[in-house]
Amino acid sequence: MELKKVHLVYFSPTGTTQSVVRAASKFLGMEVLEHDLTDCSCSHVQLKFEADDFVVFGFPVYGGRVPQTFRDRMSGVKGRHTPAVLLATYGNREYEDSLLEMKDIAENNGFLPIGAAAVVTEHSVIRSIATGRPDAEDMAFLEKFCSELEKKISTIVPGEESPKLMVPGKKPYRRYPKLPMTPVVSASCTACGLCANKCPVGAISKQNPRKTEKETCIGCMRCVRICPQKARQLPKLKMAAGRLYLADAARNRKEPELFL
Repeated sequence: MELKKVHLVYFSPTGTTQSVVRAASKFLGMEVLEHDLTDCSCSHVQLKFEADDFVVFGFPVYGGRVPQTFRDRMSGVKGRHTPAVLLATYGNREYEDSLLEMKDIAENNGFLPIGAAAVVTEHSVIRSIATGRPDAEDMAFLEKFCSELEKKISTIVPGEESPKLMVPGKKPYRRYPKLPMTPVVSASCTACGLCANKCPVGAISKQNPRKTEKETCIGCMRCVRICPQKARQLPKLKMAAGRLYLADAARNRKEPELFL
């Protein structure tokens, strides 16, 4: 099967998943088109792909699951026997049911998952965990993964049934967590509005950017990363609790995994 274009469809609040899918696309040697589903304006996105397209789905893992926001936006992303790859990024803890869940979503939407990978990246909340990742070894892994993908693509015959991709995970999926990770605002906030404009779920008031709706916030840390004044952060007590909860994740380096 000959494919000429690769479409990157991703959810990447802190930019890490975006960097991973972009790195992977460079190893695939095809024309690249990007579809960033992170912004709140993408809530009702409609994307359609054909059998000769190739789609890379990229997403961070939240509590062992696909982020609810990305799941919701995937309802408007449809394929027609379109080959796809699933790329999960996670902060050195676990990716649990996320790849299986994403595989089910993709198949239900008309895609044919032919490969998947779980890639370790710097933790979005406790940035001292997996700092500097993906690193050179992770990039070498991505290059190998993409090389194996190209070999697999070359064996696909349009119209013929291909073996189903097998990935780890269990059903029912683990309970999706509501992350109590709403950032607070310091006195250095200038109310520039950047955080309100870029919040993936519109949880920050555009009239008063110092105000965040806790029930709407998904704890993605985008506002923390992009604030030019560094005026948004998690409360110190929650950061301390997070470090304690993730202590095991900080001790041992986990390696990326691929599935073909």
